[in-house]
Amino acid sequence: MCDIKHSIELSNVSDNDKFSYPIIPLKGSICNRCSSDLKVQIDNCEWPVSKDLRFTNDKRGRFKLLLRLKKWDNLVTLSYCNYELKLSLFYAGSENSYSVIPLYIICEGHDGRYQSDTDENDIKSACNKITLGIELVQSLYAEKLAEKGFGRKTFTIGSLCLPFHSKLSLEESKKMTDQELWNYFAREILLSELYQAEKQKFVGFISSTYYEGVSNNDFSYANIKRRTTGNATLGGGGLALFGTGCLYTWPEKLVDIVPAFLNGKQVNRKLMMDDSNYRHTYGGCYATTIGSVCHEMGHIFDLGHTKDGIMGSELDHINRVFTLITTTEDLPERIVGRNTDVRRSMNSKLTQIKRPGEFLLKYQQQKESDITYFTNNCAITLQLHKWFNCDTCTSDNNCDTRLSFNFVTRIVTSVNSFLKLVELREREDGMLKVYWSFLDGNIDCFQITRDILLDGLTLFVIDNFGNILKQDL
Repeated sequence: MCDIKHSIELSNVSDNDKFSYPIIPLKGSICNRCSSDLKVQIDNCEWPVSKDLRFTNDKRGRFKLLLRLKKWDNLVTLSYCNYELKLSLFYAGSENSYSVIPLYIICEGHDGRYQSDTDENDIKSACNKITLGIELVQSLYAEKLAEKGFGRKTFTIGSLCLPFHSKLSLEESKKMTDQELWNYFAREILLSELYQAEKQKFVGFISSTYYEGVSNNDFSYANIKRRTTGNATLGGGGLALFGTGCLYTWPEKLVDIVPAFLNGKQVNRKLMMDDSNYRHTYGGCYATTIGSVCHEMGHIFDLGHTKDGIMGSELDHINRVFTLITTTEDLPERIVGRNTDVRRSMNSKLTQIKRPGEFLLKYQQQKESDITYFTNNCAITLQLHKWFNCDTCTSDNNCDTRLSFNFVTRIVTSVNSFLKLVELREREDGMLKVYWSFLDGNIDCFQITRDILLDGLTLFVIDNFGNILKQDL
């Protein structure tokens, strides 16, 4: 203990807050520096956390940490030298019957060991990493919706990651495209004993992803992808599907999450897959691939593409949400569209910046925030979505709802519910064209103006009960 007067302030969590998910990020600051470390207790017991604590001077420091709440009441104590901050946090779990099940998909003829630079790559290790990764995504969705003012709504995880033994042979899987793999596994899961009801969605990771390596020093993302089999990145309907090419960079334990994001170890690109958007580090691979999970899971929750944000070009910066990284990463422009994931090479990325003013604004925003967010239309969809709410269809409201669109009058109509969001998306790549939101009103019909050409577009509508209409125009 010292004679310096310290204090701790939190910026995202308050006393008596309630949570439906277990991994909680705490963000805050410490006044006045000494040689002490920030410690965390729950119910007076030392508690494992993953944290990033940095002082810019002797007067003030910032921290971000992750901790796992136990079920029900949690008396959390943050202590720094002679100062303690106590708060009560409550974790009740979720009562939502709509859930997401993580799967580790093992093709016939494969031993289940994912490609790694260590021998700790068995099925148990993979499932531990995937479970923790999906829990982290669950926490991120909640925090980002809270930042938009919708409360900490998020999806429910139905179980720990489960091994799923597919009947698809390893050799056949190597010949298949991302879309063919998605089609096969989606159908197989739907017909399996795992599938119990339409209230389930799945997140699958293919164990047999294999990177052949590069010998010609062409380490462009396009060439790395060409030399990798079974590395799908595709989401929609009831399944988000991923490869495991960079699973070797994911942590198994909560205490290792922040160190994994900060890991500057260089990837041996001749031997191991590098999906880091040209950062070439283990931490970059972890950030980009977790960001891809956030993005593709957005598609199973019926989100389309946006220019910016998690459903657009900002999916590579998940590391900034959970760490105090302040350096601006000038990454190649990401062009996002359905069945496309294009990263420009480092040599050509500057040709993509056409408006200097917009670039400078984005640069400043990167310095001041984690630049990871859902655009307003995406946040509205998520906070209304059935996977983010306890069952909304009860005896207290009429569930005989109908959403429809009249091509002649161009009117969207809801029966026994109210429209909350109407979007028009490009049919080819799902990119948002325009949207209208009605959060504050009880509107049951809306007319799309004649000046908008509908050919080649997809209509997306969601009502106050989370019912959805999708219709190609």
